[in-house]
Amino acid sequence: MTREQFLNGTIFTVGGPTYKGASTYSYNDNAECMMRQTRSSLDERIVMNEYECNVPKVTRTGFEGFTFVMKKKVVIKYKFEDLVEFKEGV
Repeated sequence: MTREQFLNGTIFTVGGPTYKGASTYSYNDNAECMMRQTRSSLDERIVMNEYECNVPKVTRTGFEGFTFVMKKKVVIKYKFEDLVEFKEGV
């Protein structure tokens, strides 16, 4: 995946989906956050679209995000090359 695809909100998985109905993700530029799409295991339609983490930093090669879990800040870092564009019905 490219930086431009990420910034445009292209839906992706991390390293490819491992099973039918696996969650997918997309960047929401207006809210500067990552959204998670929970998908149906029957037909992969989006069942729920919800907040996953804040994305305060997008660089040339990747992004950094954070959220809080049980009062602890959890920081994640990914490179765009590790993100795989999600294709409907494939």
